[in-house]
Amino acid sequence: MKLINIPKTSSFLHLEAELKVTAEQALNHEALSHTPRMIESGAYAYVLPEKRDQYQYLTSSPNALRDLGIEGDETDETYQKIVSGEAYQDKEFVKKVPVPYSQAYAGWQFGQFAGQLGDGRVTNLFEIPKLRNVDFKNERFIKSDSYNRKKYEIQLKGSGMTPFSRFADGKAVLRSSIREYIISEHLNAIGIPTTRALALTYLPKTLARRHMAEKCAIVTRFAESWIRLGTFDLYRLRGDRKGIRQLSDYIINELFTVDDLQFPYLTEFLKIKPNFIDFSLSQYDKMYLEIVLRNATSTAKWQTYGFLNGVLNTDNTSILGLSMDYGPFQIMDKFDPDYSPNSEDHSKRYGYKNTPTAIFWNLTRLGEDLAELIGMNEEQLELTSKGQMNDGMISEWEEDIIKRATKVIEVAGEMYTFSFTKKYVEAFFDRLGLSHELISEDPDVENKSLIVPLLDMLKRVQCDYNLFFTKLENIDTITKELKFNNELFEDEELEKFVNDWLNIYKGYLSKNDRDTKDMKSYNPLFLPRGWILDEVIEHTQKTEGQDLSLLKKLEKMSFNPYDDSKWGDELKDVESRWLRQGDVDEQYSMMTCSCSS
Repeated sequence: MKLINIPKTSSFLHLEAELKVTAEQALNHEALSHTPRMIESGAYAYVLPEKRDQYQYLTSSPNALRDLGIEGDETDETYQKIVSGEAYQDKEFVKKVPVPYSQAYAGWQFGQFAGQLGDGRVTNLFEIPKLRNVDFKNERFIKSDSYNRKKYEIQLKGSGMTPFSRFADGKAVLRSSIREYIISEHLNAIGIPTTRALALTYLPKTLARRHMAEKCAIVTRFAESWIRLGTFDLYRLRGDRKGIRQLSDYIINELFTVDDLQFPYLTEFLKIKPNFIDFSLSQYDKMYLEIVLRNATSTAKWQTYGFLNGVLNTDNTSILGLSMDYGPFQIMDKFDPDYSPNSEDHSKRYGYKNTPTAIFWNLTRLGEDLAELIGMNEEQLELTSKGQMNDGMISEWEEDIIKRATKVIEVAGEMYTFSFTKKYVEAFFDRLGLSHELISEDPDVENKSLIVPLLDMLKRVQCDYNLFFTKLENIDTITKELKFNNELFEDEELEKFVNDWLNIYKGYLSKNDRDTKDMKSYNPLFLPRGWILDEVIEHTQKTEGQDLSLLKKLEKMSFNPYDDSKWGDELKDVESRWLRQGDVDEQYSMMTCSCSS
């Protein structure tokens, strides 16, 4: 089906909003929607994509087109105008679709509260129904897509200034746009929950000042929701009790309820640990715990595959646990727990070993945002259900609210630790070809006996982190294939260290009832490393987007990382070079970059 013909809605606009600039004013006086300002209520403002002098459509993700049910539409001029934002310069088109908007949110950035933030260069266009029921292979997500919302929200990144641009220019450069386009779809192909990328449009006559003047682009993105923990931070900043409750009800009813099934991650957790919680849960407790569990699952997947976001503030932590807002991300080349891909992260706050703690730190801030809701019992929630909450009532209940909210947050911490460890161990067992049946009731047992020694060994060996797992598929030749510092086991102590771990692993294999060939479904043959992305970006920039051969090759390899039969017959020399990922010069390994995009 063509994108233009799919029914379009905007359920987020059902939330109350400050309408100093109404939809009609934004449509008729475009400059109003691009004027930065503070908003006193609500979490969005109407905005139109800014007009650009020239739009040059580059590409669309075949996987995204398939999952949205619009395969074959990418060559259509109307489709290309929608995904670039150009269609919104046509007033007749604008009358036929929901009014675009940008979200407002606040955020804790590197441990400091930053106040009101928001979509400074993003325009949310509309949401469309899922036309294709995706059943994810090998249960890489929690069983199947039926646990997730049945709509996708489509937005443009780099589409111009918004009321939340503050001192920025609303632009996104081609360099960062290619990076986000590729990594979004790659993580999805691996099986890591993520926001998605649909299309990439070049803006050859639009410049942005970064380290130098750079050409710009627009990425068309989609996700089941773009609500962040920082959205709650914004309401708490204002002391807006009604707004926090309204937002929570929206999330519970619109995002966490599908086919009468509510809070799927929490439901699964309580099946495994039915006696974990010894008090009754309200809908708001369940919502909070659902958000905690979703983020625990995603963080475990990041750690297993060595993916680092680089900036994990509350304003880019998803309530759905989606990887999002890709800035200085990298995939770790060699195992180093102190590695951070962000050249500006001097304290390594968002480095590998600190990532799980950083995410729960953010979730604790969310618990504080929700303190009144998760601190009230059912009777108190009922009394305040119709906006009748007042300072007198809250003051009278304050001691009990603090006590109960503290208990819920403490339980959330225990659930986060258990769920993270369980998913982390399961994901490593998948990569190692081991049955989940070998995992104890306390997964930390296997973590300490098998995975901690594995990572300690990889830290000492400094071989390619992800390629190690593909080579491990042939365990009989692993010690012959792995090269350490370009020498083969010159260090006898190191050789013993490796062999000691291999003996532990073989002990697990001896009890394994799983076909180790299944490892191939969890160990990608290709990963878009930083140096490969840089090569593609440089080529695309140099040719002004006229030669997309390298970009298209990178699409095929990144979006089909487990299946080399889909990589095409072209550029085999490039393919071969990109696959020599463990043999690149040290200067291209463990790269870092700044937040500039």
